Amino acid sequence: MMDIKERKFKVHPQVCLEQLVPEDHFYRKVEDELDLSFVRDLVKDYYSSFGRPSVDPVVFFKLQLIMFFEGIRSERQLMGQVPVNMAFRWYIGYDLDENVPNHSSLTKIRDRYGVEVFQRFFEHIVELCIQAGLVWGKELYFDGTKVHANANINSMIPRFYHNAQQHLEELFNTQQNPDGTVDLGTDQEEVRYGGRKLFQKYDGTRITGRRRNVYRRKADYWVNKTDPDASPMSRFTGDRAKLGYHTHYVIDGGKERIILAALVTPASIMDNTPMLDLVRWIRFRWRLHPDIAVGDAKYGTVYNIVGLEQDGIRAYTPTSDFSQKNDFYPAHHFQYDTERDLFICPQGHFMPLYKRSYSEQRFLYRADKKFCNTCPMKPKCTKSKSGRYIAQSFFQGILDRASAYRETEAYKKAMRKRQVWVEPLFGEGKQWHGMRKFRLRRLAKTNIEGLMRAAGQNIKRLLKPRKSPHKPTPASPMVLAISIWNSFFA
Repeated sequence: MMDIKERKFKVHPQVCLEQLVPEDHFYRKVEDELDLSFVRDLVKDYYSSFGRPSVDPVVFFKLQLIMFFEGIRSERQLMGQVPVNMAFRWYIGYDLDENVPNHSSLTKIRDRYGVEVFQRFFEHIVELCIQAGLVWGKELYFDGTKVHANANINSMIPRFYHNAQQHLEELFNTQQNPDGTVDLGTDQEEVRYGGRKLFQKYDGTRITGRRRNVYRRKADYWVNKTDPDASPMSRFTGDRAKLGYHTHYVIDGGKERIILAALVTPASIMDNTPMLDLVRWIRFRWRLHPDIAVGDAKYGTVYNIVGLEQDGIRAYTPTSDFSQKNDFYPAHHFQYDTERDLFICPQGHFMPLYKRSYSEQRFLYRADKKFCNTCPMKPKCTKSKSGRYIAQSFFQGILDRASAYRETEAYKKAMRKRQVWVEPLFGEGKQWHGMRKFRLRRLAKTNIEGLMRAAGQNIKRLLKPRKSPHKPTPASPMVLAISIWNSFFA
């Protein structure tokens, strides 16, 4: 017989939320093993000693963790699920008859804290990982990934128009303080890395190099009116260019792959640009003494290799080979004579030192044009009428030493390890934690989102169950060998 279920609800005065959440629930484990009371000390300067009580900072960060663990895209969606999810209510400490915070309150709290509070929250999580023995500190792995911005590339306007409009808004929206001074106001929070403001340094503006810049980026002329900090980035799998950011991770070489630093920059900032700043911040912030720094070919710039070697860190980075961009003899076909400080071309002609370029930090060696112009191999060597040039860096000795690493087994092992060390963290973030596209706009807020995601990934490893390293697992070959040995001599 078919039954019809009627909607009749009884009043249960003895129901307790504590009994409705299973003992083995995930959020019970998070509550037991992760004490978030430290956040009150981080944000105490943002509250007054009188007035209406606010949302508990611990509750706010617990809600941020729920967003991370559940892959929720917005505060509005989050606060639509918290009232009907008993585990969420239990975790934030709100009973069944209590009203949960409004989603707009969470947005205001996040804007009030700014990126500096979230940076300190991330740092505290890393400190917990260090205290738990999850950080090795001898190897650092670098990589970055592209993340879409919450903006459309079709809404680009000329930068000069945007700058003029922004100037007028600041001009007419200034407020005068009681003492007569003018407060311009800014929504640009800072992240202080050991006295260096990386957040401001890598805000997308072109960093002046030693060589003259001929190429002009599209971001130098055009800006998006929805998210002015986002910039166009290269195509994804063949589709058209999109606006986005670069998320930079520095991963510890230990087994748990703890994220030691996370930084979000506009897509116009290359992955290799903040490498040295991140390395030096990690060393001084966590008091680590890494032996090697590992990155792919895009990190193998002269600036990075020389900086790492001068800091006492071996640079395990391949370098791009540009010798095959044309059909001329590559530089390694020319023999360098250290005693006479000159090169010898494949035809046996001398190429003495021509000049020192301090702006580009390299030596230039040039062959005599009367030999080059009469040489039968000139079509395979150069088109210049003044002779073939060979450039050598001021730091060639350091570059040669770093190049010698690539023949060692330690370097090859680090390269193999890198392939499975960093990319899975990006894959985890994009598959489960909304890393494919930022939900917030502007550089400060995308850094907040990136830091919270990196902190959540570290928390997952902090909560992972571990067995004592002194007790081999029953399935290990060592245990089987010991058991056979004991049974044989029993």
